Amino acid sequence: MNDIRAVFDIGNDTIKAVVFWKDNEKDVILAKQVEPVVWMRKWKILQAEDFTNVLNKIIEYFIKKLWGDFIDKVYVWISHPEMITQRIIEGKRIMNEAVEFEDLEHLSRIVAEIANVNNYETIKIVPVSRILDETKREKDPIWLKCKKLDLIADVFMIPKNFYNGLTDAFDKIGLVVADIIPNILAASEVAVDYDHKDLWTVMIDIGKNQTSYVIYEDGYPLGYGTLPIGWEEVTKDISMWLQIDIKEAEDIKKTNWSCILEDEAPKDLPLDTHFLTEIISARYEQIFKKINEHLFKLEKDWRLPWWILLLWWWAKAKYLDVLSKEVFKLVTFYAKDQMLSLWDLSNNIQFINVIWCYYRSLKFVEEWHHSWGGLKLWKTVWKIWKGIKDFF
Repeated sequence: MNDIRAVFDIGNDTIKAVVFWKDNEKDVILAKQVEPVVWMRKWKILQAEDFTNVLNKIIEYFIKKLWGDFIDKVYVWISHPEMITQRIIEGKRIMNEAVEFEDLEHLSRIVAEIANVNNYETIKIVPVSRILDETKREKDPIWLKCKKLDLIADVFMIPKNFYNGLTDAFDKIGLVVADIIPNILAASEVAVDYDHKDLWTVMIDIGKNQTSYVIYEDGYPLGYGTLPIGWEEVTKDISMWLQIDIKEAEDIKKTNWSCILEDEAPKDLPLDTHFLTEIISARYEQIFKKINEHLFKLEKDWRLPWWILLLWWWAKAKYLDVLSKEVFKLVTFYAKDQMLSLWDLSNNIQFINVIWCYYRSLKFVEEWHHSWGGLKLWKTVWKIWKGIKDFF
């Protein structure tokens, strides 16, 4: 059975994994598993052996379900609160008449060398665009004529200790990680269509322990960001201000999850409804204001006709879109995911990240020549074309 790939969502409290099989044009789910995590705190692997054992347990379960079929591709979805992104711009003179593979390879090496932050590991380098003669923007400039080529690339990095612990654990069970996909990349591929990318859009993914966002203009990402603040912080705020147990605070949050004061409120609450609303809205307002600060730095703030897209599955607070409009002074709505209807698994919200990661991995292969890894493919094509040209 060809093209079997296992996708892992490494969370701070659970590991979710699914085995997919591409049967011609049909996507088939062969197995799925969820295992709790009790030895990870604030995205630090406290017990490497236990981490490895859980991964091994999941793989053994998959092997039984697959009747011994080999899992040859492992893709990992990461949403780390300390993830950082660097935008690097490098250029070079084109010595020949047109851009050759060697020019792209030279720029890629420079970007890889420059992308260096102490105690961080690069997990992905994504070319944003190539600019010919400082005017014309192209994604694939091979064979195009110009005198200068500039490369714009985004570099995603996570803490080195977490990266080493993750890859070492998979290595011990005999699996190689084919790709580590940042959450914001996977989400933006599915939740933001081409029209919104052209219309100056900010997509915000509010997760449990962090908030990630991407800013688009004219079809290209202007920048990414990660904040170590998520909806779990709201639970902690309620627990602290009410001086109650964290589990009780979570129950209150689930039943009274609103950012705007409602006219009708439950009568059996242990506190004033207005106070509860202020607690909930304050944390989200903090998130939105920090993102707005990024927009001001880019000089692309609310003075332009921007759109705010909120990912609906984690943004559960009532009237969160209303609060967003008040902070950003922009049109806000919830992003809709057309891919979720493809699999029954999508009805289970906890596997959404896995589905996104799988979709991103497919698109990466289908549009391989647009990706960083696709340089190898271009090199082969270029050698063949050059050989034919030299022959004649």
